[in-house]
Amino acid sequence: MSTENPTPPDGYERFESNDPDSDVPTVELGPGDVLEGLVLDFTEGEGEYGPWYRLKIKDENRGVVRYFAKDEVKRAAAQDRIEVGEPIWVAMKTDEVTLEREDGSTHEYNPTTVAFPGGS
Repeated sequence: MSTENPTPPDGYERFESNDPDSDVPTVELGPGDVLEGLVLDFTEGEGEYGPWYRLKIKDENRGVVRYFAKDEVKRAAAQDRIEVGEPIWVAMKTDEVTLEREDGSTHEYNPTTVAFPGGS
């Protein structure tokens, strides 16, 4: 059925926004934090330090958030393993790892890991 000026049914609220991403927070995981949900969007680009990947995820606990890929998540994105519409699980480990750089300096960080459904 068509009408000249359709209106939403009772109980629906019309969406109005100038910037579709303005209300989507970016999360930064800390040691022991988990991000789990459906990948809604996947953006990639090239910056001063090489390629970057940003995911928009409907997290089961946080709602819709943005996440900049790090460590294993970044490698999975670079290898085309992350797909829009598919579930993802991302976690930052609690154990610190020491990275030794070419100049002899060291950097301690907590690695980020990723998993997908279907593994055995």
